[in-house]
Amino acid sequence: MGLNQRCSLAFTAAVLLSTGVLSAAPRLRLVSSTVGPVSIAQGANGAPQTVEIYNAGDGSLSPKISSSVPWIGTSAGTQTNCVGRVGVCIPLQISLNTSSLPAGITTGIVTVADNDASVVDAPQTITVTVAIGGAVPSSVDVYAAPGSARDIEFSTNSQLVGIAKTNDGASWLSLSVDGTGTFRFLFPYRIHVAPPATMASGTYSGTVTSSGSNFAPDNKSIPVTMRVTTQPIAQASSSHVQVRLAQGAPPLTTAVSLSNLGQGTLALQGALVNGAAWLTATTAGNAAVLTFDAGSMSPGTYSGTVTLTSNAANIIAPIPVDFTVVAKGAPVINYQGVVDNGTFAAGDTVARGDVMVVLGDQLSFAPLTVGKAPPLDTQVGGASVTVNGRQAPMYYSSYGQLAFQLPYEISNGTAVVQVQRDGLSSNPVSVQVADRAPRLLLIGVGTYGAIQNQDLSIPMPVGSFPGVNTHPAKAGDALTIYAIGLGPTNPGVVSGQPAPATSPFAPLTATATINFGAGPGGMVVVPLYAGLTPTFAGLYQINVVVPPGLPKGAIDLTVNFSDSSSNAVQIYVQ
Repeated sequence: MGLNQRCSLAFTAAVLLSTGVLSAAPRLRLVSSTVGPVSIAQGANGAPQTVEIYNAGDGSLSPKISSSVPWIGTSAGTQTNCVGRVGVCIPLQISLNTSSLPAGITTGIVTVADNDASVVDAPQTITVTVAIGGAVPSSVDVYAAPGSARDIEFSTNSQLVGIAKTNDGASWLSLSVDGTGTFRFLFPYRIHVAPPATMASGTYSGTVTSSGSNFAPDNKSIPVTMRVTTQPIAQASSSHVQVRLAQGAPPLTTAVSLSNLGQGTLALQGALVNGAAWLTATTAGNAAVLTFDAGSMSPGTYSGTVTLTSNAANIIAPIPVDFTVVAKGAPVINYQGVVDNGTFAAGDTVARGDVMVVLGDQLSFAPLTVGKAPPLDTQVGGASVTVNGRQAPMYYSSYGQLAFQLPYEISNGTAVVQVQRDGLSSNPVSVQVADRAPRLLLIGVGTYGAIQNQDLSIPMPVGSFPGVNTHPAKAGDALTIYAIGLGPTNPGVVSGQPAPATSPFAPLTATATINFGAGPGGMVVVPLYAGLTPTFAGLYQINVVVPPGLPKGAIDLTVNFSDSSSNAVQIYVQ
């Protein structure tokens, strides 16, 4: 219960074990958070770019701008009428001093902060991408299984005319555009390679000719090599690993996994670290687990590579790894980094009493620490959270992520969240709060829900979740569906306190229904019980009987109210 795609089963299972007033303050907003890809001739500087920022709150902004790379210059103009929205904005000028950059795709980050630390939702970042020599590939070499398809994607700043030809005369090669471009004049293209199911293994050649671009380097002949194979084809989940860690922080672990785009069974055979004493790599199934340790390293950016070997037909190129070590400082919350524990969707409205997650850096310098069962503490692992200045109950803390309960006692509307650690406070980040924001929890496998059959098994195909008892549900079974954000109950429960363990428990004050099918044609059922889960804090459950007549197999379901509906999750029905 309380599981989701971002946390492991064990991690989230451990987690589930006065009215604040928002003071007036400026709130930073960006009209756009990306620039590019901008095509620039090699040896030349790019045309200046503009990104507008504005104040969505009270007071005024005093922007402080910095760049992660020397080839990006920044300055702030004076406030004027916006171009990209109605209202007034401050234009940020971004100069592209790219004459010394090599050919290829290069990215830098512009950070927009404010000279006033009380500005809400600052800092934010702008990703600036340049394509030196253009983004149209000079050649394509791709592995594909018979009957499959592969796409090589790129963007240009002007429209292309494309002609695709194959040496064997078959129609396995094409060039297409996704849409008609954007207001920033980006045209997304893809070279599409699709060998028919009857195509024999072997190497096939073709050519894509692009013309008509206003940017001369985009007009070229692109040789395409397609290698058809019935062996596994490995694709890494990341082509570039970037990690940021403060001095003295606990080691941080991330992973790069391999997926099989071909046939047969893929097996990761090894993970080798090159030129990075601060990094270790181990294998776990088809994933390389990477552990970064800043130790006593000086602040700076360090680089290395990880080479993955497998039984695939293709060779995986060494994966570059950049490790940025920063000085220990105040905690930092990501922009829109306060999210619910159900979907982790940035910017979504949340509910009073919700189980919430904060994403950021330097939130805690203790190893992962899980708080005690309800009543919940307001400090875990040396970290605490305030919402509109009010202390919030906490579930767990770690360096880059912690969880807390949004107090029932705050008002609806805009709330401001901050993290405190070692006497230092984070940047303030806003979140929109309502009475209800229903979210069904996930079990951690695909989109199957955190749902139990009567015998406490999970309604999934038998054997589909190794180590967990699973079997399909059937008509007449009573399911327990776990959720968050379902709204007020009667009786109400104080934040951080356990829900009543005896009848009448804490049922919802609003009527909930379950839609088996999650759409207009679904079967709507009134649950036996919908309310807080006894003895837990912030966790809800819905007890409902599976109706007859459902289709066999995986089906979606949602919880619905007169004013809102949840995300869809799956169960398996026999």
